[in-house]
Amino acid sequence: MDGRAFLDVARELAAGSSEPRWRSSVGRAYHALLHEVLRTLQLRGFSLPPRDKVHTFARPKLVYATDPDLERIGLTLEALGRLRNAADYQLSTAGPFLSARIAASALADSEAAILLVDAIEADPAHRQAAVGSPPHEHSEGEWRRQ
Repeated sequence: MDGRAFLDVARELAAGSSEPRWRSSVGRAYHALLHEVLRTLQLRGFSLPPRDKVHTFARPKLVYATDPDLERIGLTLEALGRLRNAADYQLSTAGPFLSARIAASALADSEAAILLVDAIEADPAHRQAAVGSPPHEHSEGEWRRQ
């Protein structure tokens, strides 16, 4: 299955009329981006860690890259991850989940980041620059294979 297929489910849930649907939409938007990033990393020669480690595997590779587009994708993935955690685990307070607005925002952010992944992959020069993008100094992650 293509990870971006989760965007269709996120759209359906975001169009719903209840907090559980909006919370679930955020999770699907996050997973759509996560799986597209993981697929791209695999295409670039990375071996993926066990399933419970993929969340922390992908983010630093992007956030700490010097390529600004990779960093933007990574920051979006981190923000969606935090929002997904709130949606899934902080049930005692509605927080931002009182309306469909947060679900629509998460969906738009995920779609924009996936389009950026696609743009990098479609441009050989940008892709090569991104793949060779060293990490910021003193960072824990990098885009290149380790």
